Amino acid sequence: MQELDPGHPTWVVLWQVNEVQDYVRSFDVIGTDPYPIPGDRARRAGTWARTTVSAVRGTRPVWMVPQVFNWACYRKTDEEKQGLRPPTLPEMRSMTWQCIAEGAQGLIYYSWFDIKRDKDVPFERQWIWVKQVAAEVKELTPVLLSIEPAPTFEARERPWLHWTTRKLGKTVYLIVVNDEGRAHSTTFNLGRTPKRVHLRGEQADRAGHDDVLSVELEPFGVGIYELEF
Repeated sequence: MQELDPGHPTWVVLWQVNEVQDYVRSFDVIGTDPYPIPGDRARRAGTWARTTVSAVRGTRPVWMVPQVFNWACYRKTDEEKQGLRPPTLPEMRSMTWQCIAEGAQGLIYYSWFDIKRDKDVPFERQWIWVKQVAAEVKELTPVLLSIEPAPTFEARERPWLHWTTRKLGKTVYLIVVNDEGRAHSTTFNLGRTPKRVHLRGEQADRAGHDDVLSVELEPFGVGIYELEF
């Protein structure tokens, strides 16, 4: 393909997430496709993103492939389709932000044609959810692509927790993700007391009282905190 069509970047998608490093010379951009719902935990999205980013060691962009489809589209009998469903809106949102928190620079949702042919879930409902999640990411694009050095925070490592920081202008963004279907809470040591704390989705700002930020997340919740110091 390189001989027939040189000069064009190649994006490949592999499910062999533990073998990505063996394929590095065959692509310009890499994605892996964790499709865990409903048979596995939504956590797989973040785990695979972390593994993929680690495998390329900063030499390739990572465009992950979050699940938005129903596995029933790939099953023939009613027995095989039993219990299958597409991700819910909170699951899609969590898997999306897990990928971002673990270092993905792009997202390609799978897939338009599957949610069009899903006989169990109306296309209109699922597509609205996909657009809602994508719009939330798009709104934060300047922040996510910022190359300004972000401060280092500390948090206790927890199996359900994914997080990252960005800085744009005077504002530091802390993105925190819960990958489980039950509520969780945690704390972040910020190193200094912020002058302003704003949680996206809330109307009022919070005043910073000390250098510890308490975070509460609903099931599959995502918290995007804007901090000014």
